[in-house]
Amino acid sequence: MAEEEEQEEQKTEILRSAFPIGRVKKIVKLDQDIKMVNSEAMSLIALSADLFLRFLAEKSSEVATEKKKKTVKVEHMRVAVKRHRPTNDFLFDSLPVPSPPPSTAQKSDSSAAVEKSLPFGTRRIDDFLRGKCAKETE
Repeated sequence: MAEEEEQEEQKTEILRSAFPIGRVKKIVKLDQDIKMVNSEAMSLIALSADLFLRFLAEKSSEVATEKKKKTVKVEHMRVAVKRHRPTNDFLFDSLPVPSPPPSTAQKSDSSAAVEKSLPFGTRRIDDFLRGKCAKETE
């Protein structure tokens, strides 16, 4: 009898994402083709993003450990993405290309070059988040 109740509790366990649903909804609505999204679908999108980022962090951490580093860097993420074929297919081209450390005279020019290299019609997520923070402070 107690085992049946325990099994029912496990079936009805509520899964929660680490990401706020409202923020995920705003990001999803950036796509002009999407008009409305069901709350259950939004929860699944948030959970999927959470699982994907955990997976990516775990694989990147493994690469950093293999290279005897304690800090995960972009290079480690690129290697992790390259090793995992499904992730490589859609994400590898979006990751920034590692560059040699710039000298102090070239630092201002390098940030402008990164922004110019974005494909037409794409927005950086940090631009979206900065816009959100600016609206909240007004």
